[in-house]
Amino acid sequence: MRMSKNFVNIDVPDLCYCSEFCPLRTSRTPSNSGHRFFGCKVPKENSGCRYFRWIDPKPSISVHQYPEVESSLMIRCKDGENSCDRLKQKLKDVEQERDSLCEKLKDSEGKLIALRQKIKKVKLERECAKLKLNRLVLLLLIILTVKWFFNMV
Repeated sequence: MRMSKNFVNIDVPDLCYCSEFCPLRTSRTPSNSGHRFFGCKVPKENSGCRYFRWIDPKPSISVHQYPEVESSLMIRCKDGENSCDRLKQKLKDVEQERDSLCEKLKDSEGKLIALRQKIKKVKLERECAKLKLNRLVLLLLIILTVKWFFNMV
């Protein structure tokens, strides 16, 4: 036989820390009236261990039984709705800012690509200028060598 998680076998009483069987008792306090529990049978005045365990689930309390609690909860609920509305507006503002930043990022990426292309072009032009200068220097050296050669002869 499978037992549910909430099943409590009250036919077998609990053993307290005094190693005594705990009798099944019923609460008579206003807040827990009728709620059953196992408790140490040795009174605390006689050095009882104060073992205690509820058996019945705690009864649920209806909010409607307490109008002051209900009105307080309604106020909190309305405050929560206001907080929710503020959070929704904040989310909308953040999404707009995100969209604006995405557009700026796209623009910046386009500018970056254009600048890289300009840098590449300038580097190529500089290399061409170096080659031209090298050719001129070489040509000048050839001319000077030829002139020197003919002056010698």
